[in-house]
Amino acid sequence: MTKRVARTPPLVCTGYELTNALRRYLEVGHGVDFDEEIATAIEEDKELRGDAYDEADEVALAPQRAAGVVKSCQQHFSRVREGAPAEDRKVLEIPYSYGKWAGDHRKVYLFVPTGAYINEDGTSGVLKTPREKDLKAIQAFIDAANSLLPEAVRDEASLKLEDLRFEVHTPRSLLQPAYKRDERKELLPPRHLRPLFNYPE
Repeated sequence: MTKRVARTPPLVCTGYELTNALRRYLEVGHGVDFDEEIATAIEEDKELRGDAYDEADEVALAPQRAAGVVKSCQQHFSRVREGAPAEDRKVLEIPYSYGKWAGDHRKVYLFVPTGAYINEDGTSGVLKTPREKDLKAIQAFIDAANSLLPEAVRDEASLKLEDLRFEVHTPRSLLQPAYKRDERKELLPPRHLRPLFNYPE
């Protein structure tokens, strides 16, 4: 007789896409010049390719540069996060990233996880809207991030819930950011997964 082994149902992660909102937060609120970073990348490509560089290269490399901006957002937010009080750093998750095909190229987005559930919840439609704990988690993130903004630009640069998009992803589709040693201590295991494994938040 074959013994059946119980399998743990696959998980889905809930959270909020905030790519454009975080870019504005960093540009307006913390003086990050992403246009200058892109211009520098273009000049480096031109120098590397020399006379062979043309408009076709410009078009072909645009998605790669956009993905570079997303990675840069993670790095800049990591630096901003370092200035937060210890209690705020616990809720200031460095955004994860995920890719989605747009025509013939893959576009990269930033995503803050706020919860995790067994897959039945994701497929039944229950998670088409955020649950209370998702709203609580993202509001804590927003409040902590906005508290780090200079008063003069807070209104313009602040993260706002209405600018974020609630989404559901599989854990495998999300790419965890590269953590520094102190960040690993504060952010691992991932906060959105801790309740599933009875790990203190």
